[in-house]
Amino acid sequence: MTTIEICLGSSCFARGGGRYPEVVSAWLAERGLIAEVRGRRCEKLCADGPTVLIDGRSHRAVDERELRLLLQQTIGVHV
Repeated sequence: MTTIEICLGSSCFARGGGRYPEVVSAWLAERGLIAEVRGRRCEKLCADGPTVLIDGRSHRAVDERELRLLLQQTIGVHV
């Protein structure tokens, strides 16, 4: 099962990362997919946030558009 972890530290949260758990959950639900989605404490990469880890691989400075692209590429579902 794919694991998606989203930094919810104050900097990442303020840069939009606070919405990412909802965005990811909606994206998965629309496609009938299941993944473990959870928040994480600060990754200490504040200048490069929001930070998203997918199966342990770190992705930095992820905006919402890039988040959706990462999900498509990583989970392998192309719309």
